Amino acid sequence: MTHKDLSFRCIAYREKTGPYTGVCLDLDIVEEGHATLEEAILSISDAILSHLQAAAKLDFPKELINRSAPKEYWNKLKEITQERLHKKGLEPFQFFTSQLPTGLIYA
Repeated sequence: MTHKDLSFRCIAYREKTGPYTGVCLDLDIVEEGHATLEEAILSISDAILSHLQAAAKLDFPKELINRSAPKEYWNKLKEITQERLHKKGLEPFQFFTSQLPTGLIYA
């Protein structure tokens, strides 16, 4: 397995007036307490990179690579996409990609 074989689904969101949270849904990594959306995205990116570096040292064991987030975060994804669908009509949500220093890209 190489880093080019890996992609992960992530969300970043804010509950009402609270801090921002970033979640990697496929690795069950959560980064909370950020003042801005950008901080949450950078934090989850760093956490993914750190996690993958540790997993690489162990030859990518399944228990470190195949870890789905709890249902509450998948429900949050559903909630976010449904809200956007109702507010904007045809565009349910936007994807973004970011290149990590190792060449990993996530959306």
